[in-house]
Amino acid sequence: MMNKSMLMSSLAAIALLPGQLLAQKPLAPKDDPEFLKKSALMVDRHVASLYKTKKLPVPDVVDDPTFLRRSFLVAAGRIPNLEEARAFLEIEDSDKREALVTYLMGSDGYRSHMTNWVLDILRAQDNFDRGDAAPYLEFVHSSVAENKPWDVMTRELLASKGALWSEGNGAVGYFVRDKGMELDNLSNTMRIFTGTRMECAQCHDDPFGEYERMDFYHLAAFVSGQREINRGPWDQVWREVRDAKEERSEFGELMRWLGDNIHYATLGGGGNGRIKLPNDYQYRDGDPGEMIGGKTPFGDRKRTSDRKDAGDSRATFAEWISSTDNPRFNATIVNRMWQRVMGRGIWEPVDEYKEPEDTVAPALVKDLVKLMQTLEYDVKAFQNVLLLTRTFQFAANSQAFDAGVPQSFNGRQLERMTAEQVWDSMVTLVKGNPDALPKRKFGNGIYYNGKNVLGGEKTMAELAEELLAIKSAGEYRQYVNELLKNMKYGSGKKDKKMESMDMMARAGRPGPANGMARASELASPAPEGHFLRQFGQSDRILLDSATNEANMAQVLSLMNGHVEKMVVSNDNSALYKALEAGSSDRDKVRYLYYAVLGRPPSDDEMKLLMRDVIDGTDGSYRNLASALLSTHEFLFIQ
Repeated sequence: MMNKSMLMSSLAAIALLPGQLLAQKPLAPKDDPEFLKKSALMVDRHVASLYKTKKLPVPDVVDDPTFLRRSFLVAAGRIPNLEEARAFLEIEDSDKREALVTYLMGSDGYRSHMTNWVLDILRAQDNFDRGDAAPYLEFVHSSVAENKPWDVMTRELLASKGALWSEGNGAVGYFVRDKGMELDNLSNTMRIFTGTRMECAQCHDDPFGEYERMDFYHLAAFVSGQREINRGPWDQVWREVRDAKEERSEFGELMRWLGDNIHYATLGGGGNGRIKLPNDYQYRDGDPGEMIGGKTPFGDRKRTSDRKDAGDSRATFAEWISSTDNPRFNATIVNRMWQRVMGRGIWEPVDEYKEPEDTVAPALVKDLVKLMQTLEYDVKAFQNVLLLTRTFQFAANSQAFDAGVPQSFNGRQLERMTAEQVWDSMVTLVKGNPDALPKRKFGNGIYYNGKNVLGGEKTMAELAEELLAIKSAGEYRQYVNELLKNMKYGSGKKDKKMESMDMMARAGRPGPANGMARASELASPAPEGHFLRQFGQSDRILLDSATNEANMAQVLSLMNGHVEKMVVSNDNSALYKALEAGSSDRDKVRYLYYAVLGRPPSDDEMKLLMRDVIDGTDGSYRNLASALLSTHEFLFIQ
């Protein structure tokens, strides 16, 4: 938890750093606070130049309470708790905003909030159409936790192959997620990583776009040939099971589970590098059923043969997508991070690429791309730069808006929190320090029908390795019979330590059923009817399907649903520690405002409350808490 001494120590560290650098090995730009601050000034100069061309003064910055709340919601995905609000608002120091950014970007809250963003953009779900997706979710969580560079993460996803359950191979889930829908997966890939909309070209030449159907299939060649590893023995045994009508037998049920959780979750080979045009291909540049090779439409041009399989074309595709020479990859992640921090992209929509010269600030876009490359695609450091800018602190200016200054340069526009921000803010009000709550854990034990059937004797990785090495149907049947026997009776080889660790991982998974946790640690996505879904969390089926639009279910939830139960009627909620911290009614009111809205009450509000609402009883404070939580000010980011 941040208090005054911690805030001041952060300031002291920043102040001492330049002198320390003389005696230390030079820092990489992404780790150098001075470089980050200079980069923030570069951004502000570009934005000031834009205002100058409009003959407008640069906007004023927001006050401390607005900056506090805005920074917490953008960087950490939640409101500040009482102690954090007091530490920031009740000290006077000219560098405290910079210190706050340092605190937030070093917090677990950043990891949690960024994990939500990555899960959302990848449409990552707890389960595939068939089988458990836990290793894929673990890949996302661990990649964000270690602050993996965006280009590295992109290559790992797009060049992935092998078995999902193999140690550290969760990236395979990116393709397993869309098993049987290779072309749809490619369309999403181009939107996510390059801001290129090609879904129309999947079926026909796009009359409003720049790419034709042939362009799409040339790209599809790179990711074609996705297949499962050594599926033949399983297929043969499964046919025998169906012919004997034994699908519902113990053996048949286990076979079905192995097909869904082991074989389905594999990706064989590295890509063919060539593909047949569809039978309905209707243009003169190719014939239906014609075999074509891969060819990239922009950036560093890559090709594959149409006469023989490449064997590693997905890796070629991944290198091309994430190359420093791919202008769309660079500009798209820059614009996505700008949108994430500033509330609007430099251009919108963010998944429709624009050449820098076609944007409102060409020089800024080019310098931001250079900055992202200098930071080695460290999106955390890049966001840190944006949070340090004066531009991030702008107050919205109607005069600038009327003069045609885009919203992305005109102060963060008023908008409702995302579902995850609302939920995590509620969790903060209940628990105080959400960073200390349980984190999601992922076990590698074999869970069949909800039970750890081998009790630590074997992991999913070991099971996958053994099954995928079997060459004949007879050997496969024998293995499954032995596995079924061990599941029922055990083999006497159990590893009690591993069993205990895996059981703790499963039992310790946080959620509504066994404890409160942040949105990133819950099911992905939350089940239908959950608070998160009511407030617009993405179903993670389609890209960009989250919404922050209001509906009646949200109103009811705020008035007498989750909010009432979680916070207002919960005497143990951290919110009411505000009452313990205050020695007078006025202090208690001020601290309730700090905890809910991140600001003190105005003089008029305090007078009204002291006269008509607060009578010193718990009931009057409970009514005030309920009223504050029902305001637009609580639900909106300013």
